Amino acid sequence: MADAEAVTVEFRGKQVPVTVARALNAEDVQKAINSFTFKTWLSKFSQPSNNNLDLQSIELQSIDMFGPRVGFLKFKAAVLNEEGKFVPGIVFMRGGSVCVLVVLECEGELYSIATVQARIPVGDSNLHEIPAGMIDGSDNFAGVAATELKEECELEIKVSDLIDLTEFAYGKGAEGVYPSAGGCDEFIRCFAYEAKITREKLNEFQGRLTGLRSHGEAISLKVVPFDNLWRECPDVKTLSALYLYDQYKKSAAASSSSSA
Repeated sequence: MADAEAVTVEFRGKQVPVTVARALNAEDVQKAINSFTFKTWLSKFSQPSNNNLDLQSIELQSIDMFGPRVGFLKFKAAVLNEEGKFVPGIVFMRGGSVCVLVVLECEGELYSIATVQARIPVGDSNLHEIPAGMIDGSDNFAGVAATELKEECELEIKVSDLIDLTEFAYGKGAEGVYPSAGGCDEFIRCFAYEAKITREKLNEFQGRLTGLRSHGEAISLKVVPFDNLWRECPDVKTLSALYLYDQYKKSAAASSSSSA
């Protein structure tokens, strides 16, 4: 992109310059700075609670497009604190996601479903996780979570069947848990789904191949005893959802006891 094509974004009433890597084309740059994810980040950053930080400039280094829409961004934000010192501001931007902890009761025992798939960034061809997916600019978190269960587990449920663990823990205004806030904007909104199931139906999940092939997904399912899930999945989504679900159940039990 030519140097002469000046790009700026508005931050607290001032225009902040955006320098752009030459390999990026002007159309993608405009899509990037106007994307839901980038504008949400900029809006959050400009809130009065962050007045001790001041955005000086942005160096946009790379854009990964997912078809016509912006997928991932990589940029460096030059930010000064109230003492005039620079604060680390390298950002891998991918936006928010949801995850669903599946809790299935079968013949008096609890089970969960793990997804098994290749995760190239961590060099693992068979990483075990719970069902999850990107929200892609949607604010209907529960709706996205229900869709992910259908796509990854072939479980069709109503949105009202989901337990919003994030809202339970942090209130309605919370986005989710932040798995890597030192370098990435991603938040994960955690849900749980509880159901009773027959042994025949439970066995149908084991080894089932799922995922959207058009998105390059090749997912197999694994039925895991619920108490062993934390050992099977070295994944922050899973561990976060398990902890929040445990606190949710304890809170529900305490409420039930106090009202008895």
